[in-house]
Amino acid sequence: MIKRMQLFPLNFYKKSNFTGSDGKMNFRLGKEEIEKGEEKELILKGYVWEGPFCFDVTPKEKMEGKEFPFSEEGICQALEWLNQKSTEF
Repeated sequence: MIKRMQLFPLNFYKKSNFTGSDGKMNFRLGKEEIEKGEEKELILKGYVWEGPFCFDVTPKEKMEGKEFPFSEEGICQALEWLNQKSTEF
């Protein structure tokens, strides 16, 4: 089980991605921009996949992704999702 204190504060994700693991599950959280009409919106994007390989060499079809608001609440939502997904691995 992943705890909130194991994930970084929101400011960290403005400049970098965070990767980690919980049992067989690997995960990545990071900032992404999506286009909404003519404007761009920041989101927090989470990915999960079964190890042992890292994000860069794992085929995208073996990953599952989900979008969250780029906020402290989004980190909490991502944490809940990661813990739920961890039970499936």
